[in-house]
Amino acid sequence: MNYKFLRIGICFLFVCFIIRYFNSNVLSEIGKSKIYGAVDVPELEGCLSGWRDEWEWMGALETMGASSIDYKEEFLRKDVESVALLFFYDVVDYGDVNDFNIYTVVKLSETDQVRMELEVDYNYKNRELLYIPVYIVQGEPGNSKVYTDEKSIDEYLNRYGLTRKDVQEYQEYAVYDVVVKTWAKAHHESYFLERWKLKRCKVIDNTFRFDEE
Repeated sequence: MNYKFLRIGICFLFVCFIIRYFNSNVLSEIGKSKIYGAVDVPELEGCLSGWRDEWEWMGALETMGASSIDYKEEFLRKDVESVALLFFYDVVDYGDVNDFNIYTVVKLSETDQVRMELEVDYNYKNRELLYIPVYIVQGEPGNSKVYTDEKSIDEYLNRYGLTRKDVQEYQEYAVYDVVVKTWAKAHHESYFLERWKLKRCKVIDNTFRFDEE
């Protein structure tokens, strides 16, 4: 009889483990661990492992309310200027934030100083991916013009030979080929399993929901 209850207990724990394992994913771990997980990812810029460095980073996050980490340029495609992770301080005073942002800048033209900027927000409490509307920036930092309307964005995409599908492929590249792949590798997780789990999260795609002119 005791062995029967033991087997039942083991089966119960196993089922709980499976449910918990598949309810979690690498983006959830990124959001929860922040700098403590980032220090293990060699592709990220300026992440130093050590109690003092991590403490100072978390102190800056608490003070500023948000803080970012950039991927090293040499690990990115040549047409991608930057991919960064933006973290928020998780306290009720800041609205009980449970998300982080993947921010991507694509170089459309160095000569014309045109960039396409993409943002993806992941809520790790609700396991929800939110694709924020794409926008175009032209000009130097601090002296640039931002385009958020459909007509302007389509004109810029056509000018540089891009389609809306290309925009979605840049989003997929940043989320999966850069962020998920590097974190999975650094933390000894299966990239293909983590990708599969993320594909089953709730997705709100506002990429092409434009402002009115």
